[in-house]
Parts: sequence; C-alpha cells; structure tokens
Amino acid sequence: MLVHELGHFAAFVAFRFPDPVLRYGSASWSGSGEFGRLVRAGDVEAAAAIVQPWQVAVGVAAGVIVTYLTVIACVLAVRRFGPGPLSVVLGVGLVTPLRWLGAIPILVSKLRGRLPFPSNTDEGWLAALTGIPETLLLLLGLTCLLLGYWFLVTAIPRGRRIRIVVPTLVGSVAVGGPLWVLWLGPLILP
Repeated sequence: MLVHELGHFAAFVAFRFPDPVLRYGSASWSGSGEFGRLVRAGDVEAAAAIVQPWQVAVGVAAGVIVTYLTVIACVLAVRRFGPGPLSVVLGVGLVTPLRWLGAIPILVSKLRGRLPFPSNTDEGWLAALTGIPETLLLLLGLTCLLLGYWFLVTAIPRGRRIRIVVPTLVGSVAVGGPLWVLWLGPLILP
C-alpha cells in the first residue's frame, strides 16, 4: 500500500502540485477535492485552472505503475532466489496484487451496465481523465493479479507450494495488513 501511494506522491511532488501529502493509505494535494468535483461535473476547463488534468492522470497512473513494478520485482526475486523461509518478498508479491480484487465487483457492474460513470478508484480516475475505457484498465489489473500469482506460485517447487504460499498469504493479510492499517501506518504517516 505504501509503495503504491509513494508512486502517486512522487508524481505530485515532481509536478509541484500544491501541498502534496503522503498518508499511510493515500496521497493527495490541496485542491484535489475541488479538482475531482469539477471533473465529475464535467467542467474540465475549470479543473485545469487548478492543475493540468494530464498531470493528475500521470500522478494517478504512477501509483498503479509502481504496483505493477512491485509485482514484477517480487516475481523476479522469488524466481531468482526462491521463496525462502518467512520470505518477505513472497509476502509482498502475494499481497500487492490484492488491490485489484476490488475491481471484480466494479467490472461486473460495468459489464452489466449498472455503473455507467467511472468508479472512485485509480483506474476510474485514469479513465475519466484520459478517455481510456475503465473496463480495459480493470481487466489489465486483474490480468496482473492472475499472472503475478501464477508466476509466484510456479517459482516454488510443486511439493512445497501449499506449505509456503498459504501461511505467507494468510500471515501477510491477517497479520501484516491489520498491523499496518491499525497501528504502524497511522503511527508513521498519520
């Protein structure tokens, strides 16, 4: 989560957005709420008076791209060095793509025509700002999820997969996630 948000934050700083802020679960800048309201209302010209929409699109995409790169780095590391006992890299690799699980209900709603407007996700904002279909962006994320898992799991010897993957995934999600969200994240980046 933090690495993803660092991607957004780095782009906001690089484009000199007004007062960029990094929190444990988000990155934003002053004026982002008004910018979003104007974009959703269809007044892109007024939004551009705050910050250029293409710069916001790059900032939104930066978090998503960092997530893709994190999964790729974890896959390469596990394939090169193996999962190892209590492998942090394997845990990060298994947890990072989970952000796209939220894409499944959004994608189903979009395909059924029940969600005509962009969702309030990075992919939804990227779609609203660039015109790229949100469905395509969501499918790309789900493909990353599936391929990331496939490459990670097949890097582990067949007879050891369940003994390595299940405890690592459960520990990362059941212990690591709540520790970050409920304690460490707010302690470090309120």
